[in-house]
Amino acid sequence: MAPSPYGGRQESPRNQPASQAQVYLEQQYSQKQQNPVQLGAPLHQTNPVQTAGWKQDITQSLPPLYSQNRAQTRRGQSSHLRQVGAMQTDYPSAFEAFSDDLNYPELERMPDPEGNYTESIDELCGESCWGWTVLPTDLLYTSYLAGPKEPRMALAVLNEKDIGWQMELEAGARVGLLRYGSMNDEVLEGWQLDVEGAGPPRLNIEEELDLDAADFRVGVPLTWRQGAYQAKFAYYHTSAHVGDEYLKRHPGFQRINYVRDVFVLGGGYFVDPDLRLYAEIGYAFNTDGGAEPWELQFGAEFSPAEHNGIYGAPFWAINGYLREEVDWGGNVNFMIGWQWRGDRNNHLFRIGFQYLDGKTMQYSFFQNSERMVGFGTWYDF
Repeated sequence: MAPSPYGGRQESPRNQPASQAQVYLEQQYSQKQQNPVQLGAPLHQTNPVQTAGWKQDITQSLPPLYSQNRAQTRRGQSSHLRQVGAMQTDYPSAFEAFSDDLNYPELERMPDPEGNYTESIDELCGESCWGWTVLPTDLLYTSYLAGPKEPRMALAVLNEKDIGWQMELEAGARVGLLRYGSMNDEVLEGWQLDVEGAGPPRLNIEEELDLDAADFRVGVPLTWRQGAYQAKFAYYHTSAHVGDEYLKRHPGFQRINYVRDVFVLGGGYFVDPDLRLYAEIGYAFNTDGGAEPWELQFGAEFSPAEHNGIYGAPFWAINGYLREEVDWGGNVNFMIGWQWRGDRNNHLFRIGFQYLDGKTMQYSFFQNSERMVGFGTWYDF
């Protein structure tokens, strides 16, 4: 690096005659300490500028998260900044005196907050907070456990005294679409629109699991529940179909086009949370294949409402189903066994014994009487 042109004459600048401009500037800055620049000397050799800003604590002009090192900065060295935590201060706090002891007396005297902001909407709303819920996880009016035509997933192996062993299957579900009611998941109250569908076929075990018949059902229930009371207004369509294998085995069988389009009005009452009584009446505004308009269904069921985990709990249910088309005859269906209720919803998985006596569950043979007994598994929504 080339030497500074002023390197050999650092003491000479003041011996040079002052120019007219220098004289003028020196008159303007008569006090030497107020002149920020020593005239006639290189800038890098002048005394450092002293301003009031350097005498003030630099922490006043810095963001809260930063403070200046307390050490005095030396000429030619930059100020050192250290980053501190959001809750850290530059001054000793009451806690530093107890740094070796984890029990701070100040903490013991701090009052508890009035409320916990992590409380769920269930705890905040209780039973009085109502609102809209899209696709609710539970039903306000659950299907009848012993109802022979309720939508569910099921497999039952039953023996009939005249036709032998049969397998009654069902592939169906019932789910909620929209609810206006309690926002507390533990309180099932309000109005709810559901949709349901099922296809319960009968397979003949005696004939290599040939399909004998299948009834199909779809419906739209509007339900209500308040406390121990519940109500239902629903529409459903059902139609009956005979299996091809059955027609081949019985060439003289006269196939019918059994159809019902029905409006249903029903209600239920919980004697206690585990025991429900119910009844409903239906009127078919469109019928075919021998069906007639009126039907009546009623029953009782015991199903513990508590979630019993892997241990489950016992249940029983009985249902009566009467129809005008068979001179107000019908059937009685009885079930008893063990159930498991979902931990996060009220879905039920059941296993147990089933006994049905009366008119058949398959409407393609609606005038036939059957007595069926056996074992089954059911999954209810």
